[in-house]
Amino acid sequence: MNHERLASVLRCPACGSDMRYKPRVYSYCCDGQVLHTYRVRDEIADLVPGGDDGRQKRVNKAFSRIAGRRYEKNATAATAYDRFLNQAMWGTTKFIPLLFELLESVASDCEPGYFLDIPVGTGVFTAGEYSLQPNLDFIAADYNRGMLESALEKVRAEDFGNVMLVRTDVGSLPFADASFSGILTMNGLDAFPDKPKALDEMARVLKPNGKLAGSMYARGERLMTDMVMGRVGAALGYVTRPVLTEDELLAGLEARGISRIVTRKVKSVIFFSGRKSAGDGAEPVRQEIPETVTT
Repeated sequence: MNHERLASVLRCPACGSDMRYKPRVYSYCCDGQVLHTYRVRDEIADLVPGGDDGRQKRVNKAFSRIAGRRYEKNATAATAYDRFLNQAMWGTTKFIPLLFELLESVASDCEPGYFLDIPVGTGVFTAGEYSLQPNLDFIAADYNRGMLESALEKVRAEDFGNVMLVRTDVGSLPFADASFSGILTMNGLDAFPDKPKALDEMARVLKPNGKLAGSMYARGERLMTDMVMGRVGAALGYVTRPVLTEDELLAGLEARGISRIVTRKVKSVIFFSGRKSAGDGAEPVRQEIPETVTT
C-alpha cells in the first residue's frame, strides 16, 4: 500500500486539513491547528473519527454478522440455498453476472487517475479487475472493518500494487474535491444511513466528466422484495429507510450534476451510470436500456 500516494488525496474528516503519513507511528496526521491522527492497522487506513452511532451502528452490526465467506456465498448465489434466498429477495439470480461486469465497464471508461470503489465489501465482485486497470489507482473503501479485512486477503494474495484500503464513512468522505475520475457504488445506496449526504459526497469528490456508476435495490419494482428487504431487511440493518425508487435516484443524481444517465433494471435491482457535468450548462439526458434478463 502506497501511503504517500493515498495521503495526496486525503483531507482530514474532522477539520478538512491536508493529511500526511508518518511511517514511524503508522498513522495519518492532519496539518490543522488541532492535530487529528488516524491509525493504519493491517494495511487498512482507518479514517473514521469517533465510534458508531444511530443508524450507522445498526448497519455496521448487521454486516459484521455476515462479513467474509457468508456474505460472498450469498452475494454470488454459490449454493442452492443461496440461490433460493436471492430468488426470494430479488426475484432472480440473473443479475449476478452483471455485478461482476460492472467495475470493468466503468473503470475501462475512465481517464487515468484515482478510482473510488465504495462500498468495496469483500471485493468479491471487483478485486479481479484491479490488476487489469494499471492506469488507475483504486481506493477500496468501506465502513465495516470485517468486509475490508476480507478484501485485504484478496489484495495480498494477488499482490495488487494499485489498491489502497480505507475505512471511511460515505457521508463524510476524507478526500479532496474532484479527486476521482470514476466512482463505483455497488449495492451500497440502499444501505447507506444518509443517502442525500452519500450522494453529495460522491458528487463532490468526482472530477468534472468523471463517471459515477452503481447498482442498488429500488423500491416499488417488486412487492415481495419490498416486503423482504424493505421491511425485514431494514429491521435487521441490511437496508436503511427510506429506500429510493428509480425516479428518486435519478432525480438525486441530476440534482448533483450527474447527466447522461443510463439505467437498466433486472427485477428489483437497478444498474445506473452517468457523468458529472463539466459546467457547460447542458441539460441532463436519461437513457433506459430495456430489461432483457429473464428469470
